[in-house]
Amino acid sequence: MNATAASGHELRPLGAFERIIDLYIHRNPVQFSLAVECGRVLREREVDEALRRLQKAHPLLASMIDRSGSRPLFRFSNNAIQLRTASASTWHAQAAIEQTRPIPPSPGPLARAVLVPDAPSPGRTTIVLTFSHQIADGRGALGAAHDLLAILDGHDIRTREVPICQEDLMQLVEPEPIPSVQDEVPGSEHMVQTAPASLRPFDETAPPVVGHAELDEVSVDRIRRSARLHSCTVQSMLCAAAATSLFEASNRDRVRINVPIDLRGAAGLEDDVVIRFTATSVVLSRPSRTAFWELAHAATTQLATARTLEATRRSVLALAALNPVDSGGAEQAMLAATNADIEITNLGVSSDIGTDASAQAIWGPVMSTQVENELVLGVVTHGDRLRMTMTSQGSVSGLLSGIVAQLTAASHESGARIWQRPGRSSRLEDT
Repeated sequence: MNATAASGHELRPLGAFERIIDLYIHRNPVQFSLAVECGRVLREREVDEALRRLQKAHPLLASMIDRSGSRPLFRFSNNAIQLRTASASTWHAQAAIEQTRPIPPSPGPLARAVLVPDAPSPGRTTIVLTFSHQIADGRGALGAAHDLLAILDGHDIRTREVPICQEDLMQLVEPEPIPSVQDEVPGSEHMVQTAPASLRPFDETAPPVVGHAELDEVSVDRIRRSARLHSCTVQSMLCAAAATSLFEASNRDRVRINVPIDLRGAAGLEDDVVIRFTATSVVLSRPSRTAFWELAHAATTQLATARTLEATRRSVLALAALNPVDSGGAEQAMLAATNADIEITNLGVSSDIGTDASAQAIWGPVMSTQVENELVLGVVTHGDRLRMTMTSQGSVSGLLSGIVAQLTAASHESGARIWQRPGRSSRLEDT
């Protein structure tokens, strides 16, 4: 079924995890933003029309949530995605503001957009897309951003069916046998109980601080080569860099990193606009000496275990079994699942469209979840440049620049010989 029915027509009930997020959002608004820097001037009218076409292709972008019955439902909303223009501004300022503006469940839709003219420079336009977390995760939002660019470039995009919930998908996955003997995973101390996280009252007058950093093609190539040389991944290097920076900034002995796990990669799913993720904790202990690659290897092992199809299947079904009945229960479930010193949401490599309106840069996700003292590092690689955003409620001085410095130093020290072209290798604004 696609979203072509009259407004209010039922699309489907919310799935179990969608229901947990919806209950959590009752008292703790959670939406996230992506910023897409386009290579030409875009007018409000053409973006508005493109957003309308995008809604026709992705049913949950034309939906609202009906909470009136015993089980909440996605219903079709005929309303257009709200588009506003913010002149003389920046994408990161607007992304921060978007986190202070809750998206109501009704009358829909559960997404909106901001047009930032001449940002970051004359002749360009940046579009900030914001999604309520009931209908989308980062990778699905990234797919929607690329579909929007394709529409703006005059291409047709495929219309999707209403995506089913992830629990129903994973029920179809055949269980894999569990090994009779399991080696201890480095960092397995993540099973140790830690003090629960706490929530802060939502404050629409206090936008989060959004820092951002960019690594150019030469730096990214060096990082990738270093990761391969050490049998690690870029994600594990990010975990090691974040942990090392936090060790240097405090006297903590252990850093817990919340890492969302995209189900699309594990189960071979499409980039539909819908929730398709679970999460794992990567726990790294302070080494006895400076040992970046020791931390990266531990992170690699933990992530490899969490990303298997069977591990993701079990995680999804375990979340579905929680079944909280009210917002308090949802808050407890979410805080237990995401309790961490920092979250690293890496959207991976973004595809290139290759035409004149295509993204010159993509930033995000920028997200605030109302957890006390949260740090959310959003990462996306586009056009062979790696871009990071750091969202926090209070300025964490030097943390993002520290992560950049750790990545740069580790890739230089790895011994990989990469030609360095003249000029700066990074652009950084760490606030």
